Amino acid sequence: MRAMFSGFAAALAYFFIAAGSASAQPVECPLSQARRTITNDLPSGWWTTPIVNNLTETRVQDIGGEPALMCVYGASGSIQREAPENSTCVARIGGFDCMPDIRLVPGVTPGVITPAPQTHSTGALSVPQTYLFDLDNGAVGASGDVWFHAVTNTQLYLEPSGGAQMAVGDRSNRGRDGCAAASYSTARVALSAVPVGSYVCVRTNEGRISQFRVNAISSGSPRTLSLGYTTWQ
Repeated sequence: MRAMFSGFAAALAYFFIAAGSASAQPVECPLSQARRTITNDLPSGWWTTPIVNNLTETRVQDIGGEPALMCVYGASGSIQREAPENSTCVARIGGFDCMPDIRLVPGVTPGVITPAPQTHSTGALSVPQTYLFDLDNGAVGASGDVWFHAVTNTQLYLEPSGGAQMAVGDRSNRGRDGCAAASYSTARVALSAVPVGSYVCVRTNEGRISQFRVNAISSGSPRTLSLGYTTWQ
C-alpha cells in the first residue's frame, strides 16, 4: 500500500511540475541587425560595401520535417535554429514564444491548457508622416488602424483610426495575452511618449489583437517611423 501511495504521489508531483512549466518560454532572435558581405580576397583598389539589414520577420518553418525558428534580415539573409524539444512555438516581434507539451500521467487528468496564439500577420513597416498603417494586412497608405498624424513639424501623434483602439500601458512587450487584457482607448498619443524601443498594443478595426514596436524614428522633416508588428488571429 505504501509503495502504491508513493508511486501515486510521484505521479502527482510530476504532473504539477509539468503543469507549472506550461507557460510560454521566450526565444529571442540573437541579432537586431545582420551583415552580409563578400569575403573573397580582392585586387588592390577594389572594395565591397556590406549589406546591413534590421530584423524584418520571424517565422516558424518546417526544415527537414522538423520545426525551425527563423529570424529574417531582408537582403542580408536569415538565421535559424531548431525549436526547443517537445514544444510548440509561434512567431512574434523579435523572437518566438514556445509552449512546452505536457505529457499525460496515467490516471491523472490534466486541466485545460490554453492553446498558443496563432499569428495572422507579422513584419516590418516604414510609415512616412501623414500616412496610416494597417496591422491586419501590413499595409501603409491612406487607410488603416493607426495614423501617423503630423499637426506641425514638431507636433506628431499616433492616432487610432477607423474604429481601432490603442493601449500604450508601460510600453513593455506584453504579447498576445497581455495586449488582450490591456485597457484600450481611441485617444491619440504624442510620438514623444513612445520613444524607440516602446511596444504599443492595438485592437484593429477588424477586431484582432496586435502589437507593434517602435524600431526607429528618422531625424529631420518629414519624419518616417520604422515599426515591427505582429497581429494575432
